[in-house]
Amino acid sequence: MSHTIARQPPEHPIDGLLPGWQGTSRQVFTLVLVYAIGLGSMAMVGMLSPLTALVARDFSSGPAAIGWTISLFSLPAAITSTLGGGLVDRLGPRRVLILAPLLLAVADLGLVQARALWLFDLSMVLAGIAYVGVLNGGAAMLMTTLGGSLRARGMALWATYAPAGFSAGLLLAALVAQWASWRLAFAAHGAVMLACVAGAMLLPRVASAPRDLARSPLAQLRAGVTNPVLLLLALAAALPNMVSYGTSLVAAGWLAKTHGVSLAASAGIVAGAKILAVLAGSTVTGALLARAMRPLRLFAAMATVGVLAQALLFVPASPLAAAVAGLMGWVFAFGALSGVCMALLPRVAERAGGAGLGAGIVNQFVSLASFLTPAIYFGLGSWHAWIAVAAGALLLSLAALRHAGRLSEGELSA
Repeated sequence: MSHTIARQPPEHPIDGLLPGWQGTSRQVFTLVLVYAIGLGSMAMVGMLSPLTALVARDFSSGPAAIGWTISLFSLPAAITSTLGGGLVDRLGPRRVLILAPLLLAVADLGLVQARALWLFDLSMVLAGIAYVGVLNGGAAMLMTTLGGSLRARGMALWATYAPAGFSAGLLLAALVAQWASWRLAFAAHGAVMLACVAGAMLLPRVASAPRDLARSPLAQLRAGVTNPVLLLLALAAALPNMVSYGTSLVAAGWLAKTHGVSLAASAGIVAGAKILAVLAGSTVTGALLARAMRPLRLFAAMATVGVLAQALLFVPASPLAAAVAGLMGWVFAFGALSGVCMALLPRVAERAGGAGLGAGIVNQFVSLASFLTPAIYFGLGSWHAWIAVAAGALLLSLAALRHAGRLSEGELSA
């Protein structure tokens, strides 16, 4: 017979200082702060991307070396997301969300002070380790502290932190690079991360996941990675992320090449469109799911919109205005698609070993797909192929989500 032990969270110090700060107001604070930490984590990659030439010059290396540095950020997540999710369940998301922005600030210090490329690379690996904590701890915190319709809205919003953070970092770095050293951008980022550490002290304490004394940690991990509904949901979430990342990689160059605009203007168009449209898509998705719209129906509709938007973006005959509209339509659809998957995650994670482990498995799939995306999109190099990849990926994603709904006996369809 199995027994479970769940540690009850002690009273939070802020409860005594601000006894009226409870319920919805505290949940909204949690959502805003966790989302800000997520934005900050991905902003590091967005900041470095437009600074590649400047950084390479300072280290007397080529842009390819800095490209490798950027890829190092994703390496820890691609390897350890599932294990990191299990660790979040054992430590609790609050501890992880205090430590993660602190590590990001330390990584910023390393980037600012580095005078050798190996130290710069090591700092990006440290940032990547912190990112594993953010993507798993953030999702677990929102799943376990938000309630009612706010949880659906919050998880849909959380699905957008990566593209929105990347774009925010891209714009910030482009602005700073015009009038100051690129190192100043990372110094400012580190200061923001330290402020997030202070804010994370006020996050609610969440009990560690119940520990089943009849099963070892390895057995609990095995239960999560062999849960077919969770694996299908992870696949459904990973494929739209792959298309989104691939589109981000090639869209700016495609618009510049096909429509005769400068690469800088094209990059600005892509960044601005991503921030606005992805937030709009997730907001609309959260509102619809909170009003009990069927997730599969919404996912199918947005997948259709996504394919049409990809065609509008990449078909050479589209005028610039139509191509930009296609880009915004795609990003809106991606925000909705990703939002549906993240809003469904709490239902599945509760039966698959814990919030952290569930988030870790989903993020493992997303990270692996992202790792493969550059080779796929740059290897194809054709607008026909890009549209075909998007259509095939979204169709497979929809099929995976439908099958997950059947295996869950309709729970994900409701």
